[in-house]
Amino acid sequence: MSYGANKAQKLDLCYPPSRPTNTSAFLLVHGGGWSSGSKADFAGLCATIARLGYVAATMDYRMFDQGATYADMLADIDLALATYRDTARTDGWPITKVALMGASAGAHLSLMYAYTRTPILPVGFVVGMSSPTDFLDPVFLASATTDQFTQLSQLVGVTVTRDTVDQRRSALQAASPAYRVTGSSPPTILAHGAKDSVVPYSNALLLTAQLAGAGVPYDLLTYPNSEHNLADDPEVNNRFLQLVLDYASRYLD
Repeated sequence: MSYGANKAQKLDLCYPPSRPTNTSAFLLVHGGGWSSGSKADFAGLCATIARLGYVAATMDYRMFDQGATYADMLADIDLALATYRDTARTDGWPITKVALMGASAGAHLSLMYAYTRTPILPVGFVVGMSSPTDFLDPVFLASATTDQFTQLSQLVGVTVTRDTVDQRRSALQAASPAYRVTGSSPPTILAHGAKDSVVPYSNALLLTAQLAGAGVPYDLLTYPNSEHNLADDPEVNNRFLQLVLDYASRYLD
């Protein structure tokens, strides 16, 4: 379904097979470097969450090809949540609380939304898989490619190069979840590969340090053998899925 006038503003809903006793839901935000990917990437997870008794939805959003910055993408989450809530209510599934869950670029947007917005639905917790969290991380900046600096420029709406990082510090901080944590930020789950060459593992550690300092409940699951796709640690993935369900029973139900 559409949640806005733009062709990218689409949303798919997944309902449980029977009426749940809870009124909570998940919103899934796909990755793809803010320039690719689709809500279909999370179609399987959306269906799985529904089978477990929660309403779920997976969304598309405006990306770089339409000139969107991260602020535009966060605005799309606002619109998607409003349509999600109203449609589910009309269909007989009243939603009162939501968990945000994203991968890579979608994880960045999920964390940014949870930490910076006043949502139309309370955010019970947020999940970030392979998430960029700190665009000033020295480890990230030391290895960042020209393409990644182009991505940063498109994301924040101003030109960022290796030579202008200091001049763009405030813009990069504003776009970094690690700099947006407060004591009222929702509980957070992070999943990150120790061998991630796209978003260094140090990004996860920098965010958890901020969460700990602010007293925000969090868990970091490290995938010791995995790259950015978290594909090489199936036993950790099993623990991750159980942790998400534990958070759901604790912070959504």
